[in-house]
Amino acid sequence: MNTKGILLGLILPLAAAGAATKDTRNAVSTDFAESGVIVDMETFFHAASNSGNADPKQGIAGRALATSSGLYSFLETPENDEKLGDLAPGSVVHVTGKLLERGALLHIAELKRSSTISLDLDLAGLRTDPGLQITLAGTNKCQCGLDVADLPHSCKLGHLHHLEAKDGSLYHYLPDPQGMPLFLGQDTHFKDVTVEGRLFPGNYIKVETAKLP
Repeated sequence: MNTKGILLGLILPLAAAGAATKDTRNAVSTDFAESGVIVDMETFFHAASNSGNADPKQGIAGRALATSSGLYSFLETPENDEKLGDLAPGSVVHVTGKLLERGALLHIAELKRSSTISLDLDLAGLRTDPGLQITLAGTNKCQCGLDVADLPHSCKLGHLHHLEAKDGSLYHYLPDPQGMPLFLGQDTHFKDVTVEGRLFPGNYIKVETAKLP
């Protein structure tokens, strides 16, 4: 199995905990072209599956692309929303576009249905990842201020939030009752926050507690 996405999820929390690391905020996106499967983040990780429905549904943020190289979330823009359409979890697709590696974050240039997929894709391995217990400190930002480098950004789909760490790494909240208030920015819009929980491939956090300074 190619463990690029999993290793990314293991390395980043060390940076957040204070280990020496390169500041990634000025890094631009890289070209992306991979086939994979659209997955539902509400139920994807066995160790973090939501036992109840998160309300409201997240739309783009509730889906991700699982490939042989890792797990990638979609930038929450009208362009990505239009290209994803109503694709159901389990759909096999080929995506070309741009990837912001420090957030495992995708901007879609073209998305096509596909009937083939890499034999190296290990969905079971991704789904059964136990996650890593972490404490992350950063600022809860929507795309109005989130540093997404050279990728397009927009809050037309709503002011949907992510955790931006001091080194520029971006983290995404899993859509459960603990994560949704942070995702929606309830009382945390552009505020510094410390999050405790479990970090999974693709920079996804299952929030256990969140504290303001």
